[in-house]
Amino acid sequence: MKKFTIFLLSSLALASCSDDKNTPASPIAEKTYDASSGLELYYNGAVMPGKSVTFAQDGTKAEITAFSEFDLSQLSALGLSGKIQAPGVVPGSPKLLLNTDVAAADGTWTFAGTSQNDFCKFAYSGVATDSKLKLFINDAVLNAPVSPEVWKPAPIEKNSDGTFKSLPFYIDWQYTPLPDVDIDFSAVLSALTTLPVIPVYNNTAYMSVSEALTEVLRTVAFRPDGNIIFTYISTSFGAARIAQTEPNGYQYVVDSPGSVRLYINPLSFFSLLLNNTSGGTPEADIDLNDHGLFPAKKAASGNDDGSGSMLDSEMVKNILKSAMEALLPQLATGFPLSFDVTADGMHLYIDTATTVTLLNKILLPVLQDTSTVKTILAYIESDPSLSPLLPEIEKALPLIPKLFEQTNTLRLGFTFVPYTDGK
Repeated sequence: MKKFTIFLLSSLALASCSDDKNTPASPIAEKTYDASSGLELYYNGAVMPGKSVTFAQDGTKAEITAFSEFDLSQLSALGLSGKIQAPGVVPGSPKLLLNTDVAAADGTWTFAGTSQNDFCKFAYSGVATDSKLKLFINDAVLNAPVSPEVWKPAPIEKNSDGTFKSLPFYIDWQYTPLPDVDIDFSAVLSALTTLPVIPVYNNTAYMSVSEALTEVLRTVAFRPDGNIIFTYISTSFGAARIAQTEPNGYQYVVDSPGSVRLYINPLSFFSLLLNNTSGGTPEADIDLNDHGLFPAKKAASGNDDGSGSMLDSEMVKNILKSAMEALLPQLATGFPLSFDVTADGMHLYIDTATTVTLLNKILLPVLQDTSTVKTILAYIESDPSLSPLLPEIEKALPLIPKLFEQTNTLRLGFTFVPYTDGK
């Protein structure tokens, strides 16, 4: 009897294994997968986070739609809510639509093929079941990548008279002059980028945005597959070290000669900020409202909870909110940037119309805040290299709104130089 029981159990186990292998795949009428519901998505071999994929099958055909959304409630500290469309899977396509043949194989549906959009060619393959979808985008390459591939911020260099010969920020402002006003406003804006306004070392010192950019950002690589990889100084876990952004968080396409579109995965962007302001919070634990970047409350003691909030300053909070409201509508379609490459370097900048719009929304509120203006002027007066500019800047600040109305060209962006020989 004992031997018969063992034989029966073994037979049932073998039959079960055989049935699993030969079970026909169940059609998937329509289902949307994300990271919490069985999606595994890869672009040129690297994981692509924050996306959703809908699989809709009709017999041996399927329509696959890949897209992403960003929940603005994660930025509730800025007064934002709702969902907006975010960048897609393949650069240049906010929504990727694939019509493909599917074939049953060991209880799954498999598919493969090649496709392209206006900017990129790629191959795809995958496997789908009712509980899981794996999608691989492989051999992706842009039709026209940026060249050279690797750049670094231009250095901060001064002329003998104290003016700046080189800065990592690019500012070109041409306007109809105001009567009886002899001020170079491009120089004034450049000077503002050198003001020490960023608190560092637990608020014991201050750094300018130009210094911060050259200190933190080491290289920018525009890869042929559309990925942008940043090498930077990371302070995660309390120790400064060289780090790189993961692929598939920042992408680009060249949509016309001298013009690119930049795609930023908001999950990757805020994860980067959070990891470098909260001691290395794991991605799985990211909550922008309650951890580090946008804390909902202070510690019970009334002291700072150590999260390193970027919103301690009301001015910074207002600037961030204005910037988000201006930029987020372009998240899915890509932020348009102009660029020009010469033998000496590259300017990457936003065009005149966009710059004026952003500065009206971001800079003007700052200049209308009396306490902020006093702080800026105090910084200038305390810096021996900037104090000679104080009289001109005091006259210039109230005139900036009027100058916006008379602007012909206002290019605002970054200056890069080629990265060669490890230098």
